[in-house]
Amino acid sequence: MKKILLALVLSLGLTSTAFADGHHGGYYRGGSGNYWVAPLIIGGAVGYALSQPRTVYVQPQPQVVYVPQPQVVTPYGYHYENLLDANCNCYRTVLVPN
Repeated sequence: MKKILLALVLSLGLTSTAFADGHHGGYYRGGSGNYWVAPLIIGGAVGYALSQPRTVYVQPQPQVVYVPQPQVVTPYGYHYENLLDANCNCYRTVLVPN
């Protein structure tokens, strides 16, 4: 919408200044008479810009994957504990005897 409005304002501004020279087709006929070249080029550029398709970028949504937790079976005589591992300074779940 902004491009159309800008093109309209520019085209009105260019056509209104075309008649501001004071020579209204009487005896004075200066130049080569090719007054249609500039409006043709400007109109072609504006028409080309308005005819281009709009590109819409859609960001893909991340897929949520649910992974079922495996059933943990504790062997008889053992239990799980969270112990501090000195190598990585993190807690690990380990299987220790009772």
